[in-house]
Amino acid sequence: MRRDSAAQSALLRLRHLVATEFAPGDRLPPEKELAETLEVSRTTVREALVVLAAEDIVTRQWGAGTFVSEPPKVASLNMSAIESYRDRVGSGGRAVTLLDASCELLPSPPVAAAALRLEPGAKAWHIRRLFAVDGDPSALMNEIVPAQLFGRPIDPSPMLRIETSLYELLNRHTAGAAMHASTELEAVCVHGDDARALDLADGAPALQATQITFARRGEPVAHGVSLQRTDLVRMRITR
Repeated sequence: MRRDSAAQSALLRLRHLVATEFAPGDRLPPEKELAETLEVSRTTVREALVVLAAEDIVTRQWGAGTFVSEPPKVASLNMSAIESYRDRVGSGGRAVTLLDASCELLPSPPVAAAALRLEPGAKAWHIRRLFAVDGDPSALMNEIVPAQLFGRPIDPSPMLRIETSLYELLNRHTAGAAMHASTELEAVCVHGDDARALDLADGAPALQATQITFARRGEPVAHGVSLQRTDLVRMRITR
């Protein structure tokens, strides 16, 4: 396994370990013990802890150790890795639930068709999901996925449950189908059904993210547009 892949895997596993096995205020085991648990080097653990500290998931106190931070009032959405919304927000100790979900096979919108290199009007899966953070509507996500990927039909129905993310669906269909993503962010005002779904006043501000997901060799495999409430979720980009 390449070192960057191993480091990313260790970061994901450490983030999950902190979220599931420790409570706010708990002291984490020493780096040596964490390295043995994760089966990586102490250097890799140290690098992962630096990232978690930058995300406010842990607090490092010189001479005292590393402690799990109190959950912030506003959830943090880490954009440093390709992860599901459930995992990104949930890693900070917040409860992420799926309020509503649907999928339909419809003609592709022109923008999505162009991004996915589809013929104009080609059929694609339209997947709409409404997420909540601690019970409050927080993100409305609309994904467009081709009806066939790499010569085989794809079934999006697992995404109607929170246990399956877009990336998990794609990688189960074909290994390496979701390797990286390009995201554009824009401040917008939400109206009509979108505002009502997010429990916002008509014309309220929101963060719009337009994302294209790519496979191992750069093939576009999904196009999505999400609307996220800025009073519930804070976006963090760690470099």
